Amino acid sequence: MLKHPGNHLGDSWYFIEDQKVHCFYLTCPESIERHTAWDIAHAISSDLFHWELKGIILSRGDPGSYDDRCPATGSVIKQAGRYWLAYTGNWNGPQPSAALAVSDDLFCWHKISSNPITTIDPRFYDSTPAPAPRDWLHWRDPFLFNYNDRVYHYVCAKLNHGPQEERGTLGLAVTVDMQHWKVLPPPQVEPLTAEMECPQVYQVEDDYYLIFSSSRSFFKTDHRNKYWGDHDRWTGYSMVGPSPFGPFRMIGSGEIIPEDYPVQPYAVQVVFWKGKVYLMGTVWNDAQDFLTDPIPVEFTSSSVSIIA
Repeated sequence: MLKHPGNHLGDSWYFIEDQKVHCFYLTCPESIERHTAWDIAHAISSDLFHWELKGIILSRGDPGSYDDRCPATGSVIKQAGRYWLAYTGNWNGPQPSAALAVSDDLFCWHKISSNPITTIDPRFYDSTPAPAPRDWLHWRDPFLFNYNDRVYHYVCAKLNHGPQEERGTLGLAVTVDMQHWKVLPPPQVEPLTAEMECPQVYQVEDDYYLIFSSSRSFFKTDHRNKYWGDHDRWTGYSMVGPSPFGPFRMIGSGEIIPEDYPVQPYAVQVVFWKGKVYLMGTVWNDAQDFLTDPIPVEFTSSSVSIIA
């Protein structure tokens, strides 16, 4: 597992190249309250179990900047011979945004001059704070993906209409040059929850799998009552659709990790490694936060499931 002695750990994301796994993760000293002052750090591994820490690669911006508050989850892709890291600026602030950094080697990163690349477009997405307890704007956790010679991002977002418990959606944007982005209407997502954190979309054969994290308490009352009652927990979910833009539907409860599984990470990420598929995520622990060892999973016709 990955630990950063003396530091809290937050969400993580992964990029694989040349038989090396690059982990990018949120971190701050243990003397600082979690979720208030994250920076982004880097570690590498050859087996998903043992990690070499490489230090901070992106820090929060200066006071008053688009990213002067702690960032949130991100992603990395390779495009046009360079590496691009999407991250969140001011995730729980008055103007949350998605931003980009660029690198030629995965180790040295620079924020691009056109940041932030996207913010909430009120034509499609909610630009007013959500009700308590998550009483902030939602535009965070950018996930980059290629489709038909374009690069898109998804973010955790909210619709600007409908019941609060059905507004959780994916904020969609597109670019042709990584510098200039256009915010698009959201994809088709079954209206089941108020919030979809850390969204990711992967193609496996002919299906597309949407993975996200949330709290049971954010789901629609009928879905919650059918599967869990009042027993809350924060965990990962999956939906399935015929394209990267949906329509995505949830079959069954949607939960990926069983309630009795030995570890219960949040902000889970899918990692494809040497012909197998794994989940990795964060466990917050008073003794020492850590990123889990790889959890084997499989894609079925209806969901993503733990392999016993």
